[in-house]
Amino acid sequence: MKNINLSTILQIVALLFLVIIGYLTFNSSSNWKIIKSELDNAREELKTSKETLITTKSDLENSKKEFQKMKAQKDLIIHKRDSLIFDFKRKNAKDWEELQRIKDSIKFTNDKLAKDRAIIDGLLGLNK
Repeated sequence: MKNINLSTILQIVALLFLVIIGYLTFNSSSNWKIIKSELDNAREELKTSKETLITTKSDLENSKKEFQKMKAQKDLIIHKRDSLIFDFKRKNAKDWEELQRIKDSIKFTNDKLAKDRAIIDGLLGLNK
């Protein structure tokens, strides 16, 4: 058993020694530095992308709110326009009705004057 334990311990020590040598070799090589710098660059780009995404999302929300405000203003303007058109049509309709009544009154008065003139002319003997 001592032989098994001793050989297992030696294998573990050798494995640790190989891992340390491999780490030192890989860490000192330029490939590791390139990979590390690329990972750092990717990390920075990801951070910038997140910030841009947050800013864009905020701008989109602001644009959405502004669009809702513009839509509400448009609806209000359309309502005011429709109210003005309705009032104008109603006023014009009243004016038109008054104008027709005045025209009818003038026609009635002219007809009455013509009848009265005919009666007076008949009484006074001014028939032509």
